Amino acid sequence: MRLGIDIGGTFTDVVLQDDEGLLRSWKTPSTPPDFQRGVFDGIELAARALGLSPGDLLGRVDEFLHATTVTTNVVLTRAGSRVALLTTRGFGDLYQLARMYRNQERDPAKVTHPTPLVPRGDVIEVLERVDYQGRVVVPLDEEAMRRAVAAALAEGIDSFAVCFLWSFRNPAHEELAKRVIGELAPEAFVATSVEAAPVIGEYERMSTTVITAFAGPELRRYSDKLLQGLRERGFAGQLLLMKSDGGLGNIEGTVASAGQTIYSGPVAGAMASRALGEERAERHLITFDMGGTSTDVALIEDGEMRITSLQFLDRQALATTMVDVTTVGAGGGSLATIGPDGSLRVGPESAGARPGPACYGNGGTQPTVTDANLVLGLLDPDYFLGGEMKLDRDAGERAITELAGRLGLDPITAAAGVFRIVNATMADAVRLRTVFAGLDPREFSLVSFGGAGGLHCAAVARELGIRRVVVPGFASVFSASGLISTDISYSANRSTRRRLGPGGTVEQNELAELRELFATLDSQVASSLALHELGIERTDLRRSVEVAYGGQILNFEVELQADGPLDQHDLALAVADFDSRYAATYGTGAAAPEAGYDVKTCRVIGIGRVPRPEAHGAFGGNGDGGAATPIGTRAALADDRATELTEVPVYRAADLRPGPALSGPALVEYADSTILVPSRAEATIDLARNLTIEVYS
Repeated sequence: MRLGIDIGGTFTDVVLQDDEGLLRSWKTPSTPPDFQRGVFDGIELAARALGLSPGDLLGRVDEFLHATTVTTNVVLTRAGSRVALLTTRGFGDLYQLARMYRNQERDPAKVTHPTPLVPRGDVIEVLERVDYQGRVVVPLDEEAMRRAVAAALAEGIDSFAVCFLWSFRNPAHEELAKRVIGELAPEAFVATSVEAAPVIGEYERMSTTVITAFAGPELRRYSDKLLQGLRERGFAGQLLLMKSDGGLGNIEGTVASAGQTIYSGPVAGAMASRALGEERAERHLITFDMGGTSTDVALIEDGEMRITSLQFLDRQALATTMVDVTTVGAGGGSLATIGPDGSLRVGPESAGARPGPACYGNGGTQPTVTDANLVLGLLDPDYFLGGEMKLDRDAGERAITELAGRLGLDPITAAAGVFRIVNATMADAVRLRTVFAGLDPREFSLVSFGGAGGLHCAAVARELGIRRVVVPGFASVFSASGLISTDISYSANRSTRRRLGPGGTVEQNELAELRELFATLDSQVASSLALHELGIERTDLRRSVEVAYGGQILNFEVELQADGPLDQHDLALAVADFDSRYAATYGTGAAAPEAGYDVKTCRVIGIGRVPRPEAHGAFGGNGDGGAATPIGTRAALADDRATELTEVPVYRAADLRPGPALSGPALVEYADSTILVPSRAEATIDLARNLTIEVYS
């Protein structure tokens, strides 16, 4: 049996795949700051539903697959460890200087300086120097470094980030520093840049190493508590963590590279979307994951995830291979407030898991998106989570009514305003991922999941001109279900500097060196996969290069088609792909192939393919049938353009069968989510219980 658990800001989602391939799912409230308690609550809930004790259930589980927001929350709340940063003498100010980045979510015109995670007083300058070719210019002063580390330990520092200049060319000094720290403090957490981000770009490499050292100790503590609790409850299998690159990794290696788990949860849903696209033969998808605190958006182009080597979390740079995800503070728990100018605002602040929306009855009083949806008739207070949780209608109405009074509006108009604003915020996130990258969202289908997504996905699609929305049968716990079908992966990369001529031509000696570099990376990831305990069906190696035009810094990562030794033809295909992406992003005529190309980074991802669960076995279905009969009607908002409530038919998803389309407006209630099929739209359900909504303008 495989157990997938995804911790969100509001709920913890549990999906179990039994030995026959069938899936079952549950939701339980998250329990910050002790998130592992919510995991154990979810296991107990699943065990009770199956008529088992937690020990009996865990005793049958071979693989515990986990997506967590621990590292994300640590960085966002600045709740990490005190870190000492060791860097080359003379470059102690580098991390503080940083770079200034445009804050695209709030004000694209402004540039902002990231707040460092390590104060200047905790930066240790070490006498050493390696040049750009990896030659040792100044040997590392080991004794001076020992004294500095001992002084840091005396001040209570227990986590170290080591980032020396050009260490990715020659890691000897960083490896020595790690050994010295290990001798002085065996329990200390040590992150080196050659392990965290062995790439060119000293600030981005340093920032990634600092994030790893800042969040790593907390992730290690959390993982130790989780694994200990699982062992005490009878679990004898393997614990795997979801990584930001779209694969699962063993707990030891993943904790040591904590920065690789920053987008653990959102990426799990994106990988599930890709698997769904394979089942439906849809190769161009936008993933839309709306949960309790945020919405995450990613792209699948031609069946493949859009990958990036540089991402940001609260303006902190991360230079690791990861699925390209955009996150905005818009979810079911997003707070509706009034700005200084008197305008209505929604998010990014959230009510979180505790106290949560006012209608949850946990002491919350501030209005949220969920409260607005309740007032708009989009949620049944007696059928939330299939009736397992009752919503407090009066509390939700009081919160929205108080907001409406301050705005000089009636409650329905105010709630509709909250609904429209959060939709606009999420549509902007999709534009940032598509239009800003030279892509037309109308050429994609929208895959909507997360507990709150079903009520908003059609309105977001309509605003973007997207015609088709797919709501998976397990939409509310889709990220957790994605863990079940996620492959094992390990990546390795190295910065380089190779000049290619027009068309990707290269000297034979340069080609030989590139071949040797890729052979080394291939060996690294293959060794990691070979040590894995899971039954992997097959192994794939995916090679790529980061390329820029000669003398430029704007680069794209392009995949190499070669599955054997690299040759001239492979490079020609890669630079042609780069030309196309550059022109699509920066405009026709912007490409400059006559300038030649700089290869900046070589990367290999090793993927261990695991068996996929059978969708039909998971969700059932009885074939074609007649039109379903609604269980009743409810006064609700028919779509995002409506100004008043109307009687809308309500259907239970379990009553729907493949066959005639269901015309909007309609509300479709699953046990753990509700989907709004708005006016000028129609929906059909398939054998896997996926709901497809065709949206018309």
